[in-house]
Amino acid sequence: MNLFSLLSIIPNGLLSASSKMFGILIGILGIGFLIGFHELGHFVFAKLFNIRTPSFSIGFGPSLISKKIGETNFSLSVIPLGGYVELAHEDEDNNKKDTKSTSHTFTSRPYWQKLLVMLGGITFNLLFAYVAFILLFALGIPKSKYMLPLNSTSTIERVMDKSAASQAGLVKGDTILAVDAAPVENNVEALLKILRSNPDQTLTLSIKRAGQTMDIPVTLKSMDHLGKKIGILGIEFGSRSLPGVSFGQAIKKGIKTTNDCIKRTIGNYAHLFSSRSLSGAQGPLAIISETAKEGSQGFKQLLIFLAIISINLAILNLIPLPILDGGQILFYSIEALIGRSIPTNIKEYIQIGCWFLILGIILYASYNDILRILGFGK
Repeated sequence: MNLFSLLSIIPNGLLSASSKMFGILIGILGIGFLIGFHELGHFVFAKLFNIRTPSFSIGFGPSLISKKIGETNFSLSVIPLGGYVELAHEDEDNNKKDTKSTSHTFTSRPYWQKLLVMLGGITFNLLFAYVAFILLFALGIPKSKYMLPLNSTSTIERVMDKSAASQAGLVKGDTILAVDAAPVENNVEALLKILRSNPDQTLTLSIKRAGQTMDIPVTLKSMDHLGKKIGILGIEFGSRSLPGVSFGQAIKKGIKTTNDCIKRTIGNYAHLFSSRSLSGAQGPLAIISETAKEGSQGFKQLLIFLAIISINLAILNLIPLPILDGGQILFYSIEALIGRSIPTNIKEYIQIGCWFLILGIILYASYNDILRILGFGK
């Protein structure tokens, strides 16, 4: 089972009125695909170990569409906030008159098989991200804000008010050529690394403005980012499309980009928990809205966003809450260590408590989503 990625750190986005309904449909279909692909991972590993799967559902609650194929009842349910694959258990089979051998149940399986089944959804989410980014590099990277700074230019697109850049006299259209004589033209990753590692320090920027080159001293400001103090210039860079590369290069770049995104996502979640704040959290409405917006801009933009959401789903499901894959892994790991099953009633009480916790987070995040949509949120 998995839950929608409520805590992914994703910018807001709204659709124009004329394409709103179509965009919402794209958003729901995109998120539904990721949920279904996650559950497919559990399903494939269950079938690999010959475990019975009575039902496979995308969404929760009453079923909208249902069809039985083989022993599995596949359904699309009314609440699109997750999904599940039902795995046969010994206690369920023993209560049925037409029982099959318990060798086909999940509970009869060794720990390593249970672990792989639980990790199946996470594995499929990460697999989708790797394939998506490899495909994107092969086809070419579009002008997407989610690929920054990879597709950034070193030309300033916007200067923030009261920022270090505005105070130093930088303007839109300036191109940063070097920082303290270190060349950074069209290498924004290197530029950001220098800036972030020098909070509150004065650096000399070599810029090109209207065909003229000049040196401008800038005293950076600072801010806390994921628990670390970093230097801030206060600008936004322009972006560009990148042409496709050979398949070999696409594999290399796609794997690196996915790994970098995984590291950033883990850092974001770690900061949310360490700061004990949900101020950066966004709920289903914001994520569906942004998915719809990216989908309306083209297939490549949608693919980038879905790859990022897929990584968020994978990392979210590693959190050891009983209603997530990580919590189930924790339960089965404890049972493997103590050599016996945890009483069912104890599991149920813990799961009910976690459901109330998650529902509270959903309501809080959705409330913030509505405020942002109405223009009252940050």
